[in-house]
Amino acid sequence: MRTLALLVFLVACSRSGGDNKPAAQAQRPERTDVIRRDGKPLTLIGPTLDVGDPLPDVTLADGKLEPIKLQALKGKLIVLSVVPSIDTRVCESQTHHMSSLMEQMPPGTEVFTVSRDLPYAQTRFAEEAMTKTKFGSDYNQREFGRMFGLDVKETGLLARSVWVIGSDGKVAYREIVGNQATEPDYDALLAAVKHASGT
Repeated sequence: MRTLALLVFLVACSRSGGDNKPAAQAQRPERTDVIRRDGKPLTLIGPTLDVGDPLPDVTLADGKLEPIKLQALKGKLIVLSVVPSIDTRVCESQTHHMSSLMEQMPPGTEVFTVSRDLPYAQTRFAEEAMTKTKFGSDYNQREFGRMFGLDVKETGLLARSVWVIGSDGKVAYREIVGNQATEPDYDALLAAVKHASGT
């Protein structure tokens, strides 16, 4: 009888733990006080990385569907320009601005434009616009958006933002653009890049 009771207890515990796991995963905070578009609030899902947080172990896809592991770039200065979609006017302008700023950044700085556009669309844009930034797509696993806290509930796209990751692998600067219909503060970004590089 003791053996039977123990088995029943173990089965109940395992079922209870299994039932709680999806509920815990589903409980991601939603915030409507961070970003907006044309005066209307948008919802960010999950906690967003802050200055001082370590770079998550996330993987993007390049134009050939090959993985880009951001953690593998630790030791380098990384700049991430995140846009909702490259085929829009503001995102296109942001990408051109970032490309032109690269010559003012320290040599060896890794600059990426990140969006959820398909890698093929990113490649087409890069070839037509002749931009210098590298491109990374979060179209598949969407882990970049989840782990950076940039998922926009209403659109399923990424929130417009810019990030500087220091050579120590930690966030040195971030700007999540409050009005998503406008571009980031490029002067502040460039100042942050130079500060993080020690120049």
